[in-house]
Amino acid sequence: MNNRIIYFFALLLGLQCMVACCDKCDEPPHDKPVMRHTALIYMMAENSLSDPLNFDTENINAMRRAIEDNTIDGRLLIFIDEYNRKPCLLEISKKNKSSVIDTLITYDNCLSTDTTTIRQVMDDVIKHAPADSYGLFIWTHASGWLPQNRFYAPSRQYATTSIGREGSKKLTIDVDNFAKALQPYHFDYILFDACLMSCVEVAYELRDVCDHIIATPTETMGAGFPYYEIVPLLYHEEINHKQICVEYYNKYISPASSSNTGGTITLIETKHLEELADICHNIVEGRDQEILDINLKDIQYYDNRPPHVLYDLAHYMQQLATPDEYIQLTETLNKVVPYKAASRRFLNITIDTYCGLSSYIPGSSNDSIVEEFYNNLQWSQRIYN
Repeated sequence: MNNRIIYFFALLLGLQCMVACCDKCDEPPHDKPVMRHTALIYMMAENSLSDPLNFDTENINAMRRAIEDNTIDGRLLIFIDEYNRKPCLLEISKKNKSSVIDTLITYDNCLSTDTTTIRQVMDDVIKHAPADSYGLFIWTHASGWLPQNRFYAPSRQYATTSIGREGSKKLTIDVDNFAKALQPYHFDYILFDACLMSCVEVAYELRDVCDHIIATPTETMGAGFPYYEIVPLLYHEEINHKQICVEYYNKYISPASSSNTGGTITLIETKHLEELADICHNIVEGRDQEILDINLKDIQYYDNRPPHVLYDLAHYMQQLATPDEYIQLTETLNKVVPYKAASRRFLNITIDTYCGLSSYIPGSSNDSIVEEFYNNLQWSQRIYN
């Protein structure tokens, strides 16, 4: 075989590799301006949130209205994977006073819960919408740090991890692999429009890839965040993360809210998490038996179904800490969580105490798979080992 034939087949193989993950992959213009901010809404929507509930459509329509009614200095992109449609990367922009949705890339044979897909989408966002800062919304079902969705999946046979619940096989990704997928990137914020994600374990896994986390330690209402109100906030010269939380409070938690559902919301500053880890480690050190002896019925929980595994971090630590240790803990929590809000009741949960972060209490699940998974999380390694 001569060199020309070898070169031809090498070129053909290279082209096949380039298109393996997408049908349409338009090269971004080389003169694409660098904007102040690009926000990506990563919608794992091949589940009940889109069919039959259509929350994905409602939220995208709210984003479109926000773009129409405001002038923004930045880009708003959506990766969406839903039923009966190939995953695609979209952009909402404003033209002639109306919003338009352009398809930037259509992907083929991609799973939204796969680490390779997550990185591919992030790379494509950076290429098509370069910016000084990036923000990431995770829109899906979730169950906090829990492995195999053991307490929240409709089918344990297929639900193998914690974020997502995609397609007939209920495909998901666990929080440690999700954090690894994001390691090459850095975000101003990660917002979880997903249940139970304001866990200290989740925040600690993500501490190196983002500056802020917005999430709820309880379940999140299916209708999602108030996108019409919060999209314009993403493109201010300085992003007002607290106001994003306030808008969620106004929609669901405030006594004056028309929805009157209740709920919780938390803003996390990741730069203070190591200080929190130091304090929590000092509190639990040498108190293994005391942890096992805690009366779990006395601790504030946030998950809606027993056995409860997501407890209020401060309330848990209070059972073990000396008065001085607890003062130090609360002072640090005020830095880690600069904003939090909760209704008195939500679903069937009475919320008597609320620090904004949930935590697992070792042994509380009575589940060996949960215990084994937890022991390998970075928070567990840092605090208990």
